[in-house]
Amino acid sequence: MKEVSRLLRKVIALQKEEKLIPPDSSLVVALSGGVDSVTLTHVLLELRDFLKIKDLALAHFNHMLREEAKEEEEFCRELAKNLGLEIHVGREEVGKVAKREGRNLEETAREMRYSFLRRVKEEKGFDLIATAHHLNDLVETSLIWLVRGAGLEGLIGFDPKEGDVVRPLYRVTREEILDYAKAKGIKWIEDTSNRDPRFFRNRIRMEVIPLFKEINPNLEETFYRTRKILKEENALLEKLSSDVLDRVLEDGCIKARELAREHISIQRRVLRKFTEVSNFSKIEQIRRLLTRGGEVNLGEGVKAVRRGKLLCLKKNKG
Repeated sequence: MKEVSRLLRKVIALQKEEKLIPPDSSLVVALSGGVDSVTLTHVLLELRDFLKIKDLALAHFNHMLREEAKEEEEFCRELAKNLGLEIHVGREEVGKVAKREGRNLEETAREMRYSFLRRVKEEKGFDLIATAHHLNDLVETSLIWLVRGAGLEGLIGFDPKEGDVVRPLYRVTREEILDYAKAKGIKWIEDTSNRDPRFFRNRIRMEVIPLFKEINPNLEETFYRTRKILKEENALLEKLSSDVLDRVLEDGCIKARELAREHISIQRRVLRKFTEVSNFSKIEQIRRLLTRGGEVNLGEGVKAVRRGKLLCLKKNKG
């Protein structure tokens, strides 16, 4: 079946290129019950010998946000039983937490889900967390950052491996996942929240991307190539800015005039590294200190101060 082999070839190619999963690793798979994570589970089982996976288990986090949440949890438990895999289940009322803390629901859900996954990983001794993020997710994430305002790092999106999180389906499109699942007769649960237009990501997926695909039907693959170029160029800028930072440091401060002679993009990157501040407006305020005296409050009891030739970080008194 070409639908199956195409997806598996992409997963294998990514593994050979990125070495996502070291030999004899134990993985816990983030399982929602949707087609992406269920397909990932089947793929990892199918490639278990090739990937030399020592142990594989599932983890499902019930956000308790929708009526179907209990049904999804039961589906995941049944799937684990049928596949002969151990499953770990977490349950928290994410909506109440977000409301109580006055936070964005999507971001709160994400943080609580990853907190649960890392707790399972640490307590049960797994090496890696595997998530079902794929190429369409990458395109959506980059477009979200573009709309909100971002530099190269935002447009690049996420990597196939970030710390203890691996994404084996990184180069696979949503269409290829659906084709694989249908060809293999895989069952999954549809998440109705994925069609809720109140969520920004869903509007990008349902309204914006279809328009782009009318112009370029191969949008995902084109984006993947573009992202690779951006990532390589970003790596060069990071190397240059690190070299400049080393050169302009003096007694833990920055030689302001020397940094001011560098290209503006290097100035910004050096100051982000030096201050650990990512907010663009704040970095621009700090950058102005390169040519004049003054100070900028960075929050959390720290300020950037220009006195004489040096730009330093100081703790606020009191």
